[in-house]
Amino acid sequence: MPTSKAQLRGSPRPLTPVLNVPAYFLYGEDWTAESFGFVHVEPLSHRNEPNQWRIGLHMHPDFHQLSIVFEGECSFEHDGHMRSADASSCVFTPANVVHQFHYRPDSRGYVISISPDLVESLVLADAAVRAAMSRLVSARVVAPLSAACTDMLEQLLPLMNECSASQHVHRRETLRHLFGALVLQLDHAGDEADTAIEAPSSTLDTIFQRFSALMETEIGALGLSKFLPDKPYTTEAFAARLSTSAYALNQACRHYCARSAHEIIQAALLGQATRLLLYTNRSVKEISWYLGYSHPSHFGRFFKRHRDMTPEMFRHRHGPPVGPGGQTDFQTSPTST
Repeated sequence: MPTSKAQLRGSPRPLTPVLNVPAYFLYGEDWTAESFGFVHVEPLSHRNEPNQWRIGLHMHPDFHQLSIVFEGECSFEHDGHMRSADASSCVFTPANVVHQFHYRPDSRGYVISISPDLVESLVLADAAVRAAMSRLVSARVVAPLSAACTDMLEQLLPLMNECSASQHVHRRETLRHLFGALVLQLDHAGDEADTAIEAPSSTLDTIFQRFSALMETEIGALGLSKFLPDKPYTTEAFAARLSTSAYALNQACRHYCARSAHEIIQAALLGQATRLLLYTNRSVKEISWYLGYSHPSHFGRFFKRHRDMTPEMFRHRHGPPVGPGGQTDFQTSPTST
């Protein structure tokens, strides 16, 4: 029997595992919540060769990943969006993003996994790293890496790999600072003249960081628990929750992303709608309620305006079939869209 809107109302409850994709620690390893202060670095071949260079659809609830390719290429999916990246390149995958990677055989590079608490400790202490990390999170893909950046990373990543495998008493702190150096290098991946960016205002920086975190917490949880949103997702509403003005929030968003806060919110809602359509068994009616729409037709118009098809058509065309145990059976190579 379908869930009614009245049944979905109630007090907030912890997130429930409704996504039809596996949650891993590292790929193929059982998920564990013990990931505070976690950093792991390994060569690209370590996990890809045994899996024929195809990392299937999955997610990591508790840490971000960076895939850096020096030789070869990859195609990948982030929450239903297909892209590709040739060497040299870096792909940033935030925590909780449903993803998969298909690499050209014998690609060479590294994969870095890091828990958000370590990233937060870096960005709070260093304004340059904070600004660089904001741009990396927004861009997701840095390509092509300049020759100078590639040469630097070719020296830095083996050092991080060696440190990751060591038992040194200061291993974690060393890796944290090496990761900061990595982020700064990626921020200047192109020609210096093209990547020079005006130093951000500390006020705008703080507003954008808090806005991004609030959106990830609130919009990223929609549809994954059995309660409906009790607050609007508008520029004015987010600004009020951040104790700032809509003007200041828009100014911060345009500084970092060249987009308005409204555009960023709409993109986040569209991304969450895509995740729920592709990776859960929620009905379109339920998804519309979870995203705050008063009627499914309003959600349908919003989705069609951005995806050029109805939610039902999108799910039928792009949703991977659900296999035994509720997990998706995604066997075909992703293609660019």
